[in-house]
Amino acid sequence: MPRSGDDFISALQLEAEAWSKKVGDRPMRTVYIGGGTPTVLSLEQLARVIGIIRQCFSIDPAAEFTIEANPNSATSGQLMFLRSQGVNRFSLGTQSFSDRMLRTLGRPHDAAQAKDAFRLARNAGFDNISIDLIYGIPGQTMLEWQETLDVAAALRPEHISAYCLSLDEGSKFAERVKSGRLTLPEDEASAEMYEHAVQSLRSAGYLRYEISNFSLPGFECRHNQHYWDRGEYVGLGPSASSFFSGKRTTDVADTEAYVRQLSAGLGAIEAEEFVDRGAAARESLLLGLRTARGVDLARYEREHGTGLLKRLKENAAALEAAGLLLLTGEWLRLTDRGFLLADEALTRLSA
Repeated sequence: MPRSGDDFISALQLEAEAWSKKVGDRPMRTVYIGGGTPTVLSLEQLARVIGIIRQCFSIDPAAEFTIEANPNSATSGQLMFLRSQGVNRFSLGTQSFSDRMLRTLGRPHDAAQAKDAFRLARNAGFDNISIDLIYGIPGQTMLEWQETLDVAAALRPEHISAYCLSLDEGSKFAERVKSGRLTLPEDEASAEMYEHAVQSLRSAGYLRYEISNFSLPGFECRHNQHYWDRGEYVGLGPSASSFFSGKRTTDVADTEAYVRQLSAGLGAIEAEEFVDRGAAARESLLLGLRTARGVDLARYEREHGTGLLKRLKENAAALEAAGLLLLTGEWLRLTDRGFLLADEALTRLSA
C-alpha cells in the first residue's frame, strides 16, 4: 500500500467525494469496510477512513456498520476505538478452528488467535459478530469440520458464513492444486459437509437465511441482504463494485494504479455495464433464490412484466416436480435439495 496507506486514503477521499455528488443526501443504511484487512491501518488512518465516509455520505443513525479483520491483525485498542466510532458489527476471517487446516490454507493465524480475537471483540462491546468458515479444504475430514462447527457454535457469534473453498485463478494455492500437490475433495464430499453444516448449525439455533449464511434470529446481515435484493450500492477502493442508476461499475484492481488515476483526476472505474431488462430479470431471480425466503413473484411481475413471469413459472414447473423448487402462494424458493444443487437449478430456471 503506498506510503503506509496515506496516499491510498487520499485517493479514497477523492473517489468518495466524486460519488457523493451523484448520491446526494440519500441515506446509507449499511456501511461495510472490508475487502482485505482494514485493521492493518493505524488508528489515525482508520479514523480518517471513517471520517471520509461520514463526511461524504448521509449515514442513517440506525445503519449497520461492519468492519472485517483477520484474527492476527485485530487488537484490543483497535476494536475499542472502532466501537467508539460507531462501528457496530465485526466480521472475523476465522476460516477454521483446525490448526492443520489453517496451515493448509496458508493462513497467518492459528485457532487460538482466532478465539482470542473473538473474545477481544466481545470485550470491546461488539454484540453483533460474524465469523467466516471454509469447508472443502484439501485433506479436510468430516470430524475436523464438525469440530470447527462445534467451536464456532460454542463461541456463540450472532452470524456464521460457511463457504466452500474456491480457487482464485493464478493464486499460489490454485497452482498447488493444479500441480497435484494438493487434492480438493470430491463434489459429493463437499456437499455432505454443507448438509452437515446446515443441520449442525440449525440444531445450535442458527437459521440459514441464504445459501452460505446463517444467523441467530434477527441478526441477518443487512448489507448482504441489500445486495440480494438488487439494491443500489456504492463501492470505494481497488476492485470495488458499485450498482447505481441501472449501471454496474468496477474499479481498477491494482492499488498503485488506483492511487495514480485518482490523483490525476482520471477516476478509478475500469469497467462498466448497463443492466438491461433481461439481465435485471435474471439477477432478480438468481439473487432472490439464494435466500431462504426466495423470490416474491408479485414484485417480479411488477418489475419485469407478465411475459417473463409466465416463462419463469413454465421453467419452474419441471424443477418443482424434481423437488428442487417450491411454489407457495406468491413466493418461489429452493428446497433443501435445491440448495444443494443450486447452480444446476438456477441455470435451468433462467434458461
